[in-house]
Amino acid sequence: MQILENKFFQFLSFVLMIVMIVFVAVLINEKTEANENLISVSGTGEVYVTPDVGFITISVKTENRDPSVASDENSQKMNQVIEYIKSEGVESKDLKTTGYNINPRYEWNNDTGKRTLAGYEVNQSVSVKIRDLSKVGTIISNVTSKGANDISSLSFIVDNDEEAKAEAKAMAIADAKAKAKELEDLLGIKMVKIVSFSEQSDGYYPRVAYDQAVNFEKQLSSAIATPTIEVGENKITSMVTITYSIK
Repeated sequence: MQILENKFFQFLSFVLMIVMIVFVAVLINEKTEANENLISVSGTGEVYVTPDVGFITISVKTENRDPSVASDENSQKMNQVIEYIKSEGVESKDLKTTGYNINPRYEWNNDTGKRTLAGYEVNQSVSVKIRDLSKVGTIISNVTSKGANDISSLSFIVDNDEEAKAEAKAMAIADAKAKAKELEDLLGIKMVKIVSFSEQSDGYYPRVAYDQAVNFEKQLSSAIATPTIEVGENKITSMVTITYSIK
């Protein structure tokens, strides 16, 4: 009896092993067939939006043979700059110090063939987020009279661009689906189902070509002319890829 039971279990194990081998072979075959019968299509959507926020970097540079004097002078001027910017309605949350450096400045002496310490340069920069775009030109014009002598990196963005991104994505998907339908007609195939989807979005925020540097040895005592600032439009792009199984 024991021998019969052992043989039965051996036979059952053998059958189960055969079933597993067949099952795995079927899965591999289906996967291979699926990989051989896939097609991918790409689509692009573009939306143009008008920016509602401006960014600009404002810097104060000072120099003195005594680093503490240069630092104190720099702090006083930057405080005046920040105070003025806030008076134009810019909130503290939209002001961010992005750099503070103290560096020695050397000059080359042709007579001695050596370089000598000429003084210390202090450079402090603040990034300003301007929500009222009508004030961008005015702020640029007036900060120099408060002590700023380097204005750069002006750019414009859409503060909340999620709606525009969603619109661009919908356009990209529609574009991809239209291409898939065209391929069905041209190739005589049938799109069965979507097996994968990927998206790449891009918000293009061009930097405005505006840089104003003022020689800190000849600090302006009055505001520069108010520049005309054109905001223009920003392009938001979505690129999608849809992979279909076909038959």
